[in-house]
Amino acid sequence: MPRRPPSRRPQRPRRASTRREESRREDSYDDADTLQVELREAPHRQDIGKIINNRYKITGLIGEGGMGIVFESYDMQVDRKVAIKLVRRECLSDRTFLTRFRRELEITSQFRHPSTIRVYEHGETMDGRPYMVMELLTGESLAEMLERDGSIPEMEALGYARQIAESLSEAHEHEVFHRDLKPDNIFVESVGVSTVVKVLDFGIAGGFDAMKLTKAGEVFGTPQYMSPEQCNGQSLDYRTDIYSLGCILYEMLEGRPPFSAETPMATMLKHVRAKVPPPRNCTQSTARLLQLALRKDRNKRIQSMGRFAELVGECMGAVRAVEEGRAEPELSVGRRGGTIAPRATPSGGLTPLPTQQLHNNANAAAQLGIDSTTITGAIIVGAVLVLGLGIWFFTRPSDTTTAKTTAVAASGAEGEESASSTGEDDAGVLPKTRRLVTTNVDAATVFVDGDERCTTPCEIEVEVGSDDRHEIRLVKEGYIDVVVNWQPKTLTDPLPKFPPMAPEATSIEVDSGKKKRRKKR
Repeated sequence: MPRRPPSRRPQRPRRASTRREESRREDSYDDADTLQVELREAPHRQDIGKIINNRYKITGLIGEGGMGIVFESYDMQVDRKVAIKLVRRECLSDRTFLTRFRRELEITSQFRHPSTIRVYEHGETMDGRPYMVMELLTGESLAEMLERDGSIPEMEALGYARQIAESLSEAHEHEVFHRDLKPDNIFVESVGVSTVVKVLDFGIAGGFDAMKLTKAGEVFGTPQYMSPEQCNGQSLDYRTDIYSLGCILYEMLEGRPPFSAETPMATMLKHVRAKVPPPRNCTQSTARLLQLALRKDRNKRIQSMGRFAELVGECMGAVRAVEEGRAEPELSVGRRGGTIAPRATPSGGLTPLPTQQLHNNANAAAQLGIDSTTITGAIIVGAVLVLGLGIWFFTRPSDTTTAKTTAVAASGAEGEESASSTGEDDAGVLPKTRRLVTTNVDAATVFVDGDERCTTPCEIEVEVGSDDRHEIRLVKEGYIDVVVNWQPKTLTDPLPKFPPMAPEATSIEVDSGKKKRRKKR
């Protein structure tokens, strides 16, 4: 037990006070010191008990994140429990941070899908801290569920994935993509007899407006769920969420993410270079879906979250078929090119007669006194004749039949080869980092390993994790060249500082022994 300060010791003999009284005084000092330490280490505890906007009383702490602190609160006007996300005090001086937080308010408040967390209100406290009031969720995060259970049954996992895809489909329609999709940002709760999935934390969500807040070379996300283009520091679009959702579905089925390593950098390199391990705890349809979602080239992935949700529904049908002992149907995806286009409308063949038209014709015939049996027989005979003509037309000999059959077979084989080689074409590619090159002289030409790249000020891309040192040279007529060597090991390694470019001397002094004269170069 720590000692008391000497100034606080009673100035009287020890026998004047009992041992119990001294123990009580020591405990009071220790409790006070501990309280002060806790308040210094966790200043957000001071917010518990406060009332925001004369309406919301903070009752407890739910969790902390990079954007702020989430409290459980009580809405005194509506008589319900809510969650309030409040910006940290120490972040009020960071304008970029506040801009991102306000962006999250604007983004989340316009979403209406049941699988997106609902925002009731937002504003600022008396001391200028932005906040937003959200629905209070009762359940657990997908990360907690996976940590407890290891994996999730296929049908249940597909149901979760479809709700997530539908939620993000609405976000993508608003030109917003999440960029940090992971099990920690997925919440699962029971509402009556239904299980509802909620997508949380659009704090680093991207879009056309968010690009202004991102610095060159800045990387967001969690390594286990980052897309290859995200690991490379490239510009992102909504297809990065498709890859991340594929990683989450893979982990729900297998109990582990598709790629994991000892360091974040090693994990990111696997996303860029390694082939996806084939899943073992799912049907062939679901395995095919994961292959399409986790392609290295985003142009060959599933191209929309709406299509992702549609394919998940087909996988759920395949799981039911297997459970019932029926043949497993194939996914409705094209084989050529790899781009998953919307399902085509069937064309060609016989056009079925509309049921309503047949019904109207039968009523008209009845009014004319024609027997219904006669009508039925005539319809059957006509259908047989039409069917026979159709079979003869499509099975008649033709000179082009063999050529068409050969072309179709070649096309299918080419598609299968393209699908089977997915991941191999992109293997061996190292991630790249982007850095801004500036110097004391404008319009200097930048050469990287002897190749001309750009004119300052500008950005360059350099491979990360390579064994070679990259030579970066600045050249401008009338100035001495400046050279630095750079071998980045991680995406966050800074670019070496360039020395200032000095102008070349127009003349030099030469000593001839007797007098000095100026000799031009």
